[in-house]
Amino acid sequence: MTAPDPTHMVKYCRDVLPSMLTEACDVDEDLAHRIGDDVLQRAEALAALPQREQDVLIAPFVEEVFDHEPLASPLDLRAKVTLVVRNSLLEQAHHDGPLGSGIIPATEYAAGPLSHLLAARRRQPIAAQDPNPFAGLAGRYPRAWACLDALTDTFAAGGRGPLRLPSAPTPSLPSGHEVVTAPRSDDGTMTVFSAIDPRFDQGLVDLLGKAAEGDFVLCTSALSRYSRNSEKLHRILEFLLAHRATILTTNYLIRHTDVWVRRGALVKPDSHKPFAGVLDTQGLAGTHRKIAESVAAQRGLR
Repeated sequence: MTAPDPTHMVKYCRDVLPSMLTEACDVDEDLAHRIGDDVLQRAEALAALPQREQDVLIAPFVEEVFDHEPLASPLDLRAKVTLVVRNSLLEQAHHDGPLGSGIIPATEYAAGPLSHLLAARRRQPIAAQDPNPFAGLAGRYPRAWACLDALTDTFAAGGRGPLRLPSAPTPSLPSGHEVVTAPRSDDGTMTVFSAIDPRFDQGLVDLLGKAAEGDFVLCTSALSRYSRNSEKLHRILEFLLAHRATILTTNYLIRHTDVWVRRGALVKPDSHKPFAGVLDTQGLAGTHRKIAESVAAQRGLR
């Protein structure tokens, strides 16, 4: 068996990805190389972590990658491609406009090179260079980490998984320079905001504030709709769990006492129709099904 070769990922980040971005997507050459450097740094940062931490970090993204190419690749590898490549500076280029559909092949091609790097670092670990965007999240956001850890355990079989939240200080809402007012899309239906921006759009802050006031179900197509920035996503989950909010995605239900995962075939999240997955109750059970049906009824979807 051929030994895993980490130079495949280096070549992808320094040559293949920048060429794809400049030639097929009209991305500025300097930006294309900065994206490649960022992806390589993120790949090494992920590879430096224990396997269990890697699995927990990809939990928010597994439900959105089950139909991504290459289909023969393990599901966890496709989720790691999303974490490392899709959630990198590539997202900023996508937000700014030049990528279009080119973001799909740019990410899918990374599966092979990334698998080589991760396997090579398992055999011969090396220390990741600081800053590591994935390190220390469990300590800074213990509730969020416990939740994603429970999702990781529950995903394979589906159904309900118990969640025991650790004691921790109650987080406050983002404020001051952290909060900005993002523009709306031309049709006024969506906020136009980079998914990796560490700042908080005022609309999201208002939603978090509403969730903190009492019994409230937040419905979104996937957790990545809140953010593709791992630090920010953990912070959002930490706030919601501390205030006992309920989060319903296309395939997940998250509460402060338990997590639920759709059994059997997953449903593709649709960011343009965040409630579409609620209408498909196939594979939902118990409380998960009841809450999905209740949300659908409240919004006149049934």
